[in-house]
Amino acid sequence: MNKPLVIKDNTPEEGTEIQRQIAEDSDAWPTSPDAKVLKPGHPPGRTEEQVTVRIDKDVLALKKPQPKGWQTRLNNALRLGLKL
Repeated sequence: MNKPLVIKDNTPEEGTEIQRQIAEDSDAWPTSPDAKVLKPGHPPGRTEEQVTVRIDKDVLALKKPQPKGWQTRLNNALRLGLKL
């Protein structure tokens, strides 16, 4: 059985060490103090809900030309079809 992946934040000491290494890196450039930290994953406050649904294969063919973004395209098509 696989153990679940655990992702933890850096400790303050680890964060300090990372910042020290960045400061010493000649390829790094300074950032603005008011720069926002972008974390991976979905943005907070989103209005989407995960569901399971069966979709005909010919409809899923829209994944073929561009596999990336197919769910967004499907959502847009549904929205147009429902005239929301």
